[in-house]
Amino acid sequence: MLRINAFFTLKEGVSKEALLQLTNELVAKSRKDEGNKGYDLFQSTTNVRVFMFCETWESREQLDKHSQAPHFTTLVPQIEALTEAGMKLEVLEK
Repeated sequence: MLRINAFFTLKEGVSKEALLQLTNELVAKSRKDEGNKGYDLFQSTTNVRVFMFCETWESREQLDKHSQAPHFTTLVPQIEALTEAGMKLEVLEK
């Protein structure tokens, strides 16, 4: 089982609503991907511009399929365009 924590900081001046239009779609579609055990977006309570996707996958193969899915390849670049420096990933294994 794999846990992915993807941290990012929203660019100054970008609204949370603009971000949520993209992230809500990504979360909803990703939860339907085979092997997904959880997919959520969290916002920091200490810095409102910092967010984290928290994902859990049954296997590396299923995570790889997710990474190639049309919703991922379309929405993630749009989300990253709203960030200061893209996403910083931490991949953890159980």
